[in-house]
Amino acid sequence: MLKSQEIMLAQSKRRERMAEIQKSEEIGDEGRTELRSLTDAYSGAEIEYRAALIVEGAEREAIKETDKAADSFAVECRAFNLSAVVGAITDGKAITGREAEISAELEKRNGGAQKGGVVIPFEALAPMEQRADVPVTTTPASGGNLASRPVMSALERLFADSAAERFGFRTVAVSGKPSWPEMTSGASAHWVAEGHGTDAEAITTTTRTPSIKTATARYLLSRQSIKENPALESVLRRDLQEVMREAVDKAAFQGTGANGQPLGLAGLLDAANRTDDVGAPPHFSTLLAAAVSVMESAKLADLGKIKIGAAPILLETLANALVTGTAVSDLDRLQTTLGKPVFSSQISPTAARDATGKGASTVFVAAPDGLALIPTWGAPELIVDPYSESKTGQVALTVFTFVDVLVQRLGTHFLALTNVQDRV
Repeated sequence: MLKSQEIMLAQSKRRERMAEIQKSEEIGDEGRTELRSLTDAYSGAEIEYRAALIVEGAEREAIKETDKAADSFAVECRAFNLSAVVGAITDGKAITGREAEISAELEKRNGGAQKGGVVIPFEALAPMEQRADVPVTTTPASGGNLASRPVMSALERLFADSAAERFGFRTVAVSGKPSWPEMTSGASAHWVAEGHGTDAEAITTTTRTPSIKTATARYLLSRQSIKENPALESVLRRDLQEVMREAVDKAAFQGTGANGQPLGLAGLLDAANRTDDVGAPPHFSTLLAAAVSVMESAKLADLGKIKIGAAPILLETLANALVTGTAVSDLDRLQTTLGKPVFSSQISPTAARDATGKGASTVFVAAPDGLALIPTWGAPELIVDPYSESKTGQVALTVFTFVDVLVQRLGTHFLALTNVQDRV
């Protein structure tokens, strides 16, 4: 609670007590003494209240940030009303106002809709925004000071809770057929004496070129909810964002490269022969050895750059593996040494269990900073179909997002531990 709010609450209690005393038919000496004391306290608190308002006003100005959008168009995208677009198309009306202008501008910048739908900004799939220039109170332990919330880009907000993002994948907006050069050999440093030089070495490079893959998310919505639900906008954003995030998450790690999917990290590492068949339950020593191997091959100077991604079952397996004679688990040792791993069913599925209850999964050990990317082309596209599900009174929403998976330096910075067994 802010200082000014605390003072206001205390003042309210003083006024209440003063009113009780003054309502008495007779006020004795004790009542007059208490009333005088309350009056003095009330006067002093008014001065404190005004001072608190001045200080808090200065704090607000200090933490207030302008909208970090690059231009006024990005500001408008933040206010894009997805439910208005759905409602208009469902009723057979033309899209008007801000939504029509934003869609037209996105088509001008990125090209027309590829699937015949309405082009929408990424902001329309992100959770309802909390701007940094809206002051919010911090926890009571902060002493009642004001704080601001950070503002993320539209793509960052869309994948904020993504396992791929926590593992180290980064989204990047692209157009056309971009290529990422990668130096494979020839780069080296030499020490030379004064007046001497060294011959230049041939540098070998390769390029990786992502290609557009189309991710779709389908959602059924009743006509009644479109017309009556006041929280429709936040519900649409939440659900569509969750479906799209799960699809991209799974593709980043498990994409097969077939049937229109990107080739995910597991397939890329298998093709690059960067896998290690463990064939045993995971132990702290196994994961640490893999981390050290990546650290050496990538020539890292900091073990903190290593990330570990695994199926949720690994969490239970490591937590149940206790060091003999102690209450310290392999999970405790791993988190102390390498930080908190990223656990998600999107990272690796657990294999079917055999008759003894054993299963197996894949664990990724990597230094992915700046090397694992999810390129995105243009803006998402929304198709509202009020006809195909008309028998049930529902409206089908389909969102298309155009992405791919790009990973560089697979041979040095990434490693997959396969057939990692567990037992529940």
